[in-house]
Amino acid sequence: MICMKLLIRSSFIALTSVVAMATSCFASGMPFPAAVNGKVFLQEKDSPYVLEQSVVVAATDSFVVEPGVTVQMGEFAKLMLQGTVKIIGSSDKPVVFCGADSSVNWNGFHIMSSSQPFEIKNLVVENAFRNTVFRSRGSFENVRFTNNYYGLWIDESPDVKLNHCTMSRNRYALSVRAGRVISNGTNVTENVYGLYLETEGKVEGDTDLIRNNLESDIRSEANALKASKKRVRRNVWHYIESFF
Repeated sequence: MICMKLLIRSSFIALTSVVAMATSCFASGMPFPAAVNGKVFLQEKDSPYVLEQSVVVAATDSFVVEPGVTVQMGEFAKLMLQGTVKIIGSSDKPVVFCGADSSVNWNGFHIMSSSQPFEIKNLVVENAFRNTVFRSRGSFENVRFTNNYYGLWIDESPDVKLNHCTMSRNRYALSVRAGRVISNGTNVTENVYGLYLETEGKVEGDTDLIRNNLESDIRSEANALKASKKRVRRNVWHYIESFF
């Protein structure tokens, strides 16, 4: 009986230590900063940053991230960017957006900066539910979308460039509901679904690099409608998300 009590107590102490260490690691990051003089500025010297809840960067504020910054997202955290977006990593110091806990998803980043083109280079995005560009234009260069549910969702965006990006191990790598995407040297491989095009979406460029995906490389709603002579329900994605 004494041995059993000692064993239980030792196990409890060990578990408490692990939890304390995990909490300490999460809390050791820099809190996500507020805007100062119209700019939210993330610097490498203060990295990693921790975003535990959703944040909206207003249309009047710019969002600027320098090379080497890591942002750890809490479960369900969302980063909504309504102003100018400039995320500039380098090849040796990429910017990283990831979940604080790799076993759960954060909500994703959502770009709604219609007033100015966004510029994103050398970024790694992991473990997000859905990353969205809505009614905005701009470019992703050397961006890696890995292990997201929706890697990148484009909606009503007239000009989005994907230059030498990589999309792998996502459930739905690239979805274009409405708008135009120009792909240059972007590899979409080893996802469940590579590209999903709704009737108002267009992808131009290196579509031959969308390959080796598990279920489908390119699925076009327009072709499906033509073949089946049926309408695809507009809430199809809400239906899919309900199972997530």
